[in-house]
Amino acid sequence: PRLISQLFESEIFIRIGGHNFQIPRDIFSSPGDSPNFFTLGFAAFFASPLEVFPGLDRQGLLRPPAITPPSVPSRSGEVFAQLLHLLRGYPLDIRNEAHRAELLRDCRYFHLRGLEQQLIPHHISFNPIRKRDEIVIRLEDVRRSGIDVDDIPLPPGHSQADAMSAALVTYSRPFVDDKKYDLILEIGDESTILDITSRRPTFLGATKARVSSLLQVIAGKKGDQNRPAGQKESAPEDRLWASLSMDTDMTVDGEREYFPDILRESMSGSENLLEEPSRKRKRVEEASINRPWIVRNGQWRLCMQPRAKGDGMDIVMIAVKLEVFTLQRTRNKQRKFLSS
Repeated sequence: PRLISQLFESEIFIRIGGHNFQIPRDIFSSPGDSPNFFTLGFAAFFASPLEVFPGLDRQGLLRPPAITPPSVPSRSGEVFAQLLHLLRGYPLDIRNEAHRAELLRDCRYFHLRGLEQQLIPHHISFNPIRKRDEIVIRLEDVRRSGIDVDDIPLPPGHSQADAMSAALVTYSRPFVDDKKYDLILEIGDESTILDITSRRPTFLGATKARVSSLLQVIAGKKGDQNRPAGQKESAPEDRLWASLSMDTDMTVDGEREYFPDILRESMSGSENLLEEPSRKRKRVEEASINRPWIVRNGQWRLCMQPRAKGDGMDIVMIAVKLEVFTLQRTRNKQRKFLSS
């Protein structure tokens, strides 16, 4: 019995990609890192100190049977050694995005959810102008459990009812962050098409499904208190708008500081509750306004604001930074030869 108890409390022995590892059990003490591949796999041998080797015929058993350490030949021992380095609390120099992808892939394989959240690309900062903390994170890395909606006061000139209704979408990384940040969502892969005239964004491929799921979560966090009784609630996708402000940093077809008069004038009558116009920008050819904008990469702040008629809430994607093309030539210019 004493030997059985020692085995149950001992370190975990495993062979990964040709490398032998001796893993202390307390290394998985961080939130989200347990249960995982190792603790669950080890439990198959030692379910409890009183039930070692479930299903084993114990009649006439004089000693525990020989144990061959579990083996995972399909994963990289070098990558797992780096994950252990991180789990021990040491920093790791991530060389490039390919290196980060290797680490994240094995984090998910071994079910180290807390460590995964530390490794996903993100940027946290304090915005001294808005006086709020912000987090930039990619759409594909957002988790439902981290989303929240916070009521915020609006600029002077808006009614108290509006001030109580408008809200910003916030985010905190599960298992890692102990506070909420204003969410700035990064959507790339040329998967966003923006109609400047109607201000309606549409999404392509997997991005469409991810955005739809995100909008459902946001809408569920803050119900439509202003919706008249008995009125059927419209789908979140039908209440989604894109908003550009004079604070948006834009590159359109290679033109920096892009802000034509027609766009500036259209914004002057908009109900953009969270952004205020600032300075004039360079005038350029306005023909591209009539063409769909394909957003190569964009960062968006998300908010909810009451409709002008008071019949519900809109979800608004406020553009923070956009890289846009409207011409096939612009896209072709950024292509690379495979031989280069």
